[in-house]
Amino acid sequence: MRPGRRQLYLFAGWALLALVLALLRPWLTLGQADTLTLLWWSAGAIFVVLLMVDLAGYRKNTDVQVTRQMPASFSLGAANAVKLRIDNPFPRPLHLVVHDQYPDQVQVDAFPYQLTIPANEYGEIRYEAQPTLRGDATFGKTELRILSPWRLWEYHIKQGESAVVKIYPNFTNIGTLSMLQHGQQINQLGIHVQQRRGEGINFHQLREYRKGDSLSQIDWKATSRYVKLISRGYEDERDQDIIFLLDCGRRMRALDGELSHFDYALNALLLMSYIALKQGDAVGVLTFAGETLWIPPMKGPTAINKLLNSVYDLHSTTKTSDFLQAVEQLTVHHRKRALVIVLSNVREEDQHDLLAATRTLSKHHLVMVASLREQFLDNAMTTPVENFESALRYSGVQQLLQQRKRVLDTLVDRGVVITDSLARHLHIDLTNQYLNLKRSGRI
Repeated sequence: MRPGRRQLYLFAGWALLALVLALLRPWLTLGQADTLTLLWWSAGAIFVVLLMVDLAGYRKNTDVQVTRQMPASFSLGAANAVKLRIDNPFPRPLHLVVHDQYPDQVQVDAFPYQLTIPANEYGEIRYEAQPTLRGDATFGKTELRILSPWRLWEYHIKQGESAVVKIYPNFTNIGTLSMLQHGQQINQLGIHVQQRRGEGINFHQLREYRKGDSLSQIDWKATSRYVKLISRGYEDERDQDIIFLLDCGRRMRALDGELSHFDYALNALLLMSYIALKQGDAVGVLTFAGETLWIPPMKGPTAINKLLNSVYDLHSTTKTSDFLQAVEQLTVHHRKRALVIVLSNVREEDQHDLLAATRTLSKHHLVMVASLREQFLDNAMTTPVENFESALRYSGVQQLLQQRKRVLDTLVDRGVVITDSLARHLHIDLTNQYLNLKRSGRI
């Protein structure tokens, strides 16, 4: 228990009054000075009485109960609802100042929160927690500053239970997609599926001719029998392996808005993995330029949850990306033909190592390089050139983009599939390219 703010304000006013009396004493008569001194002591006595009366009607409310309700896991960059319930078991109102002990990697704007709970009732506080960093986050106990009836005293206690939540990459879209049919899922992502051209891999069924079907798909016997054009429908080949080589190096620490390129890459990896698993393919992950994590290709309804729990606490490092070393590690772990997707931020200085790495991979796998591009580069190219400094900036950015394009064009010439995306579009471009490869029969 300690003095409340109101008590401190009253005491400060009483002390200030004493100072005023001391300054005025030379200009007062003896009778006036004695009268004002008596009034000052009387005010002090009344102040002390108020403190004692307020203290008599106050007791340590350690029976106050606090219950926190929140999701078992949070989504990075998304608002996650948290609710505090505070029960008042006493036959009088309870005045509180509440502060929840939320972790450092979570942003909250609600606290401190003032609350008055009627007698034998409960009060609720709802707030939104927005995570800024993935991994395990610990919520401590809730701090309560319980005020006396006249708010001259206050008592600090900590109630409730601590809780640990997992902060995952932003899987809100996955939760939405899981409630939709497959065709709706694709449209929800903004992905455009091209019609299959030519014959596919596995025959599925006969169906009516659709615009875009090739002549070789038409079944002429069925067409003559039904007196209308009938096409052969094909299923995409299933049971393929998709392996992500995820760059955890220093370039992936670049920020676009509140999220880093590494966070955007993880989100894209998970969203495309969800689609690939729905297609019947198996998904694996190998990280490099940091802690090496190998997740063998897996499939099935529980695979996406296993991926989430395996990568949610991964972070980018300050290490240099070594593409050749990553390929050597993949060769040790996996030999079956797969679609290998390198998630990174490609620069001109990567040309030698990246070409050598993709050349080695292409001997046994289909290789895709998904490169993230900084938003500020695009912004710089559209900003008007108004002075010498802006002209230098424009020229420098243009040269950087041209060098980067030359590296990507060289990879395309070597048979590597390329996506060059802004961070916020990576998941769409990546999944579009994957589905195009499926439709073309290359995987």
